Amino acid sequence: MNNGKVDWRGSFVAVVTPFTERGAIDERAFGDNVRRMVDEGVDGIVVSGCTGESWSLSPDERVLLCRLALDAVGGRVPVIAGTGGVPTPSVIELSHRAKEAGVAGVMILPPYYAMPGPREVVEHYRAIADAVKHPILLYNIPRRTGINLTTELLDQIVEFEWVVAIKESSNDFIQTEKTILEFGDRISVFTGHSAERGVPAILMGAKGFVSSTESQIMGRPAVEMYALVQRGELDRARATQMKTLALDDQMRKIGTFPANLKAAMNLLGRNGGAPRPPLLPLLPADIERLRVVLDRLQLMPAHV
Repeated sequence: MNNGKVDWRGSFVAVVTPFTERGAIDERAFGDNVRRMVDEGVDGIVVSGCTGESWSLSPDERVLLCRLALDAVGGRVPVIAGTGGVPTPSVIELSHRAKEAGVAGVMILPPYYAMPGPREVVEHYRAIADAVKHPILLYNIPRRTGINLTTELLDQIVEFEWVVAIKESSNDFIQTEKTILEFGDRISVFTGHSAERGVPAILMGAKGFVSSTESQIMGRPAVEMYALVQRGELDRARATQMKTLALDDQMRKIGTFPANLKAAMNLLGRNGGAPRPPLLPLLPADIERLRVVLDRLQLMPAHV
């Protein structure tokens, strides 16, 4: 049951969490990154998601990122905090803390590793919605959680008050289309994989996308894909989508995400920072491969 208190749409970005070589959060770099993304036109900021290496963050650090992002944004766009995890009471506690910090909403993926059945997944979200009473962005990313938020499951979950949106990041675009068709008039449907299908998803009725790689490497041109579609500038939107697709395709062949994204950002002077173990910095040979890719796509500073 969308309570109507939010109307999220447009180009959101899930930001990286830059760490120092000693593993601490680089607070200044993080704030600079968020400010730059807002200056480049994003409509919302997502912290502590997969791109932000949420699995490596303590609850206190996740709340710190909320506060840092809110300070950097200065009220210009909404900040959404990834608070998903296990067990359910811990998700509720972290979501409460994020709410108290001032975020516009919380992004919650299904409870991974425990491998709950459909009834248990539904009850997980019911308990969180009832307890936290704050806008929830569902996050469907089955390749990481082992749980797929199918349309059958969503039919029950979207009935909960405070469930207002979903980031649909399955690898199945048909599922994304069905989610838009069946629930697009009840919740805001965002697509992940925006480097591959941001434009077609918006044309099919998605309210926007949550990007990561392309927006933090390309900046404004990638962020503007949503606005280009809304203005009917489809040739420009398609050309940008083809470039983001080429970038994403090459990035997937080099290193591990988001360590590869961070390395690319560092090459561009965009404060990617280091990853946290178990992820490792890219090898010098892979960094050089990244440099070649960015140069070929005319994204290195000499071209921009």
